Amino acid sequence: MGYTATNAILGTSSTLGRALSGTAPNMVIGIEKPNEAYTERRQELDMRIGKVLKFGNTKTVVSMDLYNALNSNAMIVQNQAYASYLRPVEILNARLIKFSWAFDF
Repeated sequence: MGYTATNAILGTSSTLGRALSGTAPNMVIGIEKPNEAYTERRQELDMRIGKVLKFGNTKTVVSMDLYNALNSNAMIVQNQAYASYLRPVEILNARLIKFSWAFDF
């Protein structure tokens, strides 16, 4: 987790006492120990069911793919800013089904 400290906060005498160098407008300060906080484990189940059909010298594969079969909504990316800590930015896509076929000759 990080706190974004601006030049207005850091310029006071009780903290840094001067503006940041290099004309930087702000600085992110870590306020949580590294490698202590982890997100929940992401579990996703993808499945494929297919059938091979042969007609003479040709072969056709018909298949159905099911992505995120259990319809999990696990977080992929979460906000690390102090004001909105652990708010999801991106979650796992919803269940998706795809039909396909391949024709070999």
